[in-house]
Amino acid sequence: MNILALSTTSSSGSIAIYKKDHISFINHLDIKVTHSERLLPQIDAGLKNSKINISDIDLVVIANGPGSFTGTRIGLATAKGICMAHNIPLLPINTLELLANNIAHSNRNILALIDARMSEVYAALYSPELEIILPETNTKPEILFKKIKKPVIVVGDGAKEYRNEILVSGIDHTFCLEHQNIPLASTLISIALKNNIPEYDFESISELEPYYLRKSQAELVRDEKLKKQKKINRGN
Repeated sequence: MNILALSTTSSSGSIAIYKKDHISFINHLDIKVTHSERLLPQIDAGLKNSKINISDIDLVVIANGPGSFTGTRIGLATAKGICMAHNIPLLPINTLELLANNIAHSNRNILALIDARMSEVYAALYSPELEIILPETNTKPEILFKKIKKPVIVVGDGAKEYRNEILVSGIDHTFCLEHQNIPLASTLISIALKNNIPEYDFESISELEPYYLRKSQAELVRDEKLKKQKKINRGN
């Protein structure tokens, strides 16, 4: 089994390659260059390092959001292009689930927290065995924290962005280690190896959309303009 994993839902991106029975390549970059410029060169470097060709890949696994709208879209478009060109199955994984897997089997429930901008978070609450307690949501952090009743360990960039809010919320919490906050592609490989590998399905891959969890800022602005226009039309 050869697996290509891509994670581009945050400002930093990573790829990982699993060759036969081990992870043969990991690359993580935190630089201010768009994913469209660096993703394909990373993939090419990983394949060369692992001494395999793209046609040798048996599965592509992708972090499909929520997270950065642009990064998620670029990562999925790249994965879909590779899969449809080479008849490779594609496995999408929720980014919150990815983060929770970084600290699976802890002694606390796991609060996966991603900074969604505009003073909001993407979040989900899991048991130590990764069973869903609170399904993924887009909300204000103060609303979310009122729902947390048991001790949690917090993971994701939202843990850093909203650290003060967490501290004053009164929830029983601990923070994970710094490296565990990153949605790494290598974690996607571990998740994929626990799942049933899907069959190649051109139609389902072509129809797969990013999991944004909320509308983009452009869509929100558009919807607000439409509401105002409808009010004007009704007034006439």
